[in-house]
Amino acid sequence: MSSTAQDAPSPEVFRTRPGNRRRLTPEGQAVLDGLAVAGEQSAWLSPLAYNLTISHSHRFVWYRVAKVATRTIRHHCESHGVSLDVDHAMRVRYPLASYADYFTFAFVRDPLDRFVSAWHDKVVDHNYYDFDPATHERMQRVEEFARWTAGHDLAAVPGTDQHLTLQSRMIDLNRVDFVGRLETFDRDFAEVCERVGAPAVPTRPQNQTAPGGRDRDVSDELRELVAQMYRRDYQLFGYEVPTR
Repeated sequence: MSSTAQDAPSPEVFRTRPGNRRRLTPEGQAVLDGLAVAGEQSAWLSPLAYNLTISHSHRFVWYRVAKVATRTIRHHCESHGVSLDVDHAMRVRYPLASYADYFTFAFVRDPLDRFVSAWHDKVVDHNYYDFDPATHERMQRVEEFARWTAGHDLAAVPGTDQHLTLQSRMIDLNRVDFVGRLETFDRDFAEVCERVGAPAVPTRPQNQTAPGGRDRDVSDELRELVAQMYRRDYQLFGYEVPTR
């Protein structure tokens, strides 16, 4: 066994706080901070930060991708006794060796569908981005919101809102064992459950806020903007680039 693996902290030291599922316990945060200092000159920590959910009892790391069945998966775990020791950690680096034998997975979605869903939820239904009244009114057109989004670095984490970030940036692609698709969720999540020893799967994702881009009459402008913004996701995950 390498010295890196021998010196790695126990994976179970990392848990989120009982009263705050987004933050690590003080003990876990202290260990992570110590590793961060040493990790600048080593390979102990992941080079990038991710939104993580971790179960020690079922030995998995889930790279959460916003707007891709996150509530469904979390609800399933809660309903079937799957402990989430790191529940909803946001933008954290993690010790690679500590989780070398954990099953790692993520789910992705057609980028056009995901973008339309994010717009409908975060702009139409809620003024999540705190636009002033005039701007919020203008953003009711999805093309306006797409032009606004195109002005951001969608690979920057932190820096870009998680609902708009590239899906490929939210997954440690060098260390992921399984990437499922929302479009084939039942089949793919069944495989995840089998791999981690969890019971039966839910019948359908619960957090689809509106019909996706493929099922809507979207404009050529929106297709082109999304294709440009999420080119890397289309290339890596094999989705068909939207065309006229």
